[in-house]
Amino acid sequence: MKQIAIILGMLVLAAGAHAFYEDLTLADGTVQTNVFITRVEPDGLSYMHGQGVTKLSFQELSEAIQRKYNYDPEIAGVYTFYTQQLQAEWIQRQEDAARLEAEERQTRLDEISETEAALRSKIGARPTNLKLLQIQEDGSWLCRTFRLVKGGFTPGKAKYIQQFDESQILVEGLPATMADNDEWRGRIYEVGIQQLKSGNGPIRTLRKYKVIP
Repeated sequence: MKQIAIILGMLVLAAGAHAFYEDLTLADGTVQTNVFITRVEPDGLSYMHGQGVTKLSFQELSEAIQRKYNYDPEIAGVYTFYTQQLQAEWIQRQEDAARLEAEERQTRLDEISETEAALRSKIGARPTNLKLLQIQEDGSWLCRTFRLVKGGFTPGKAKYIQQFDESQILVEGLPATMADNDEWRGRIYEVGIQQLKSGNGPIRTLRKYKVIP
């Protein structure tokens, strides 16, 4: 990159820098009078006019103008090649910078989303007793929640019995070592709903929860 810039600079210096008025004769014989030459480069001239700045290649100018500014097709070819390469590298750097910025922005958004989700999870989490009924194809468990309630006394200790809720729920994130009819106690939070169909029975819509590790 730096070498290319040095080469281009040397070529421009070899062509010379100008800023003056003169008449330009084009290759087809057309004459543009009293134009303000702003820059001479190995491959052409830049000049100013009422609509802005225009650049004409030496191939578009008359042979007299080419001789006046020492036009050399080989030098012009080298200059054009390196100019295009420099421009392509600049465009690539811009695209890489834009892509990197987009990736960093997306990473920040993902981190924010994860943080918000974690906060919501903690806020919405609640201690729960589960009795595992059956594992589903997606790895979540069909469970029934229960509470421990006092059911009388036995000598030396209080006696508790399990009081089950009628509705069943789906829970994901339970330990892989769990089996049917196991019991689990921990904190879970609701993540949505899911439809469940078993055999030829009707489709049921169940609340779905996730375990907080």
